[in-house]
Amino acid sequence: MNIKVGKENLRITKNENNRFWNPFGMFWNVTEVSIENEWYSCGIQYLKKENDNYIQILYPRKVNKYTSQIEKIHTEGLYKEVKISKFKIHLIKYLSNEHKINYFSFRIRKKISERRNTIYVFSIALILSIIYYTFNNLKKNELLNYIAENNWVQTIIIFLAISSFINIFYPFTIKKQIEKKDIEEISKETIEEEKQNKEIRKRASF
Repeated sequence: MNIKVGKENLRITKNENNRFWNPFGMFWNVTEVSIENEWYSCGIQYLKKENDNYIQILYPRKVNKYTSQIEKIHTEGLYKEVKISKFKIHLIKYLSNEHKINYFSFRIRKKISERRNTIYVFSIALILSIIYYTFNNLKKNELLNYIAENNWVQTIIIFLAISSFINIFYPFTIKKQIEKKDIEEISKETIEEEKQNKEIRKRASF
């Protein structure tokens, strides 16, 4: 998105590492400033002087997007200081992914991602319950009467009810037990993933 601040044009584009669903971290989006019809990556700093708001455009440079290597430096340190409105400060922070709203959104999405399996199971149970209620309502309790007269269905329901009750006091699962070999494989994958994440964070940082 392009934003006019004073006489300067800023462009803020999404950092590819900022995934909306299943996020693994928060990274600043890419901020650029137009200088002589060329776009330069830059840093932004926010200032307040008396009752006025300012942003400082810092260290404009050309960066290779594939290697993250700096190819050209336009200005060392401060390039421009521009007076802007408070609304634009909040807008730039939000687009740069460093606003309070961004952090709140990230925490919510992270929690949803971590508990997505629970949400899936709950959603399936809710949908099936609604289907059961709707079918019975339309068919004058035909399904309910069938269950009441079928011994096998009642046996399965009783088994599930008793299993759920036992699981409260003695949790159990039918999942395969994790063996030593599985732990070693998981450890290797975790270490490799952490190395990749460090490299991504390093490239995404200013």
